[in-house]
Amino acid sequence: MGEEALFTTAEKVQQERERERPTFESLPLSHAHALYSAWGLYGAEDELGTLNLLAPDRVLSARSEIVDGLAISLNLPLNILLKPMNPARKPCAHRFNIKPFSNDDELDINTQSSSHWDGLRHFPHLKSRTFYNGMTQDEISGEEPTTRLGVQNYSRKPIAGRGILLDYRSWAKENGINYDAFSTHRITLKDLLACAESQKTIFREGDILIIRSGWTEDYYSLNKEEREAIGGRTSRTFVGVENTLEMAKWHWDMQFAAVAGDTNAYEAWPPDVSSALGLALHEVFLAGWGMPIGEVWNLEDLANCCRRLKRWSFFLTSQPLDIPGGIASPCNAMAIF
Repeated sequence: MGEEALFTTAEKVQQERERERPTFESLPLSHAHALYSAWGLYGAEDELGTLNLLAPDRVLSARSEIVDGLAISLNLPLNILLKPMNPARKPCAHRFNIKPFSNDDELDINTQSSSHWDGLRHFPHLKSRTFYNGMTQDEISGEEPTTRLGVQNYSRKPIAGRGILLDYRSWAKENGINYDAFSTHRITLKDLLACAESQKTIFREGDILIIRSGWTEDYYSLNKEEREAIGGRTSRTFVGVENTLEMAKWHWDMQFAAVAGDTNAYEAWPPDVSSALGLALHEVFLAGWGMPIGEVWNLEDLANCCRRLKRWSFFLTSQPLDIPGGIASPCNAMAIF
């Protein structure tokens, strides 16, 4: 891509950003669209969703977070799960290919079996079975599939910007809130805001929000037999943010570019679809707004570094794999202080 094309793209992104952002109450933008969706906000053919918020000036502004020269990996080993939390997924298989004068290796992975991004093809609006901007399942798996909304978009426009950690697990312990990360512990908006206030966290438009719930901490505390048992459960329950109307509205009003967490689904699982929202946050974030959801991230070293430095914001980069038409990808993410 030439310099002129890059300039044109930057101008286009800036113009789209300056477009008046609709209120949460005005969603969806058309009665024909899925509930609480923002289809068409960045154009009918858009494939980036809320990542459009990461315009060049916001990425440049996030450079101010780099002060100490420390880089922290946010990735768990690809083979971390002896048995994935979803029994339909298989664990990572690593094979060596020994040749006369060199060695190769081969990986067989499910892209969601370790630290990853959920792409926009992962979870539809369930009632209409439509994905972001109205894409249908037939476009993914029909006779003439396309690569539209594939995870390659996250790779070809890598994710970079200001990251924010809300260390909910530490805040909860300090406030006498005890829970098992493998239970449906619902993190309320009130408690998230109290956690942010205790950290003196100030949010900015286009932030990448990361929430530490303690899932990784609890998983590492299990022995081999217990890890096998957790992965073999037919009824899956996990800690995560509550899927309420006020939680969805807050995420929209804060204009996050993406969200991620250490737990298995970001939101508490199973979601309470009897709430006023009536939907799983996966339906709203992925299918409605085109907002990536990061799951099973390694936030232990990050939390330790934030506590030591007494600051919970950083420069975040993520280079997912270029999988044309892909559903999800390892996140390959790191925080830089």
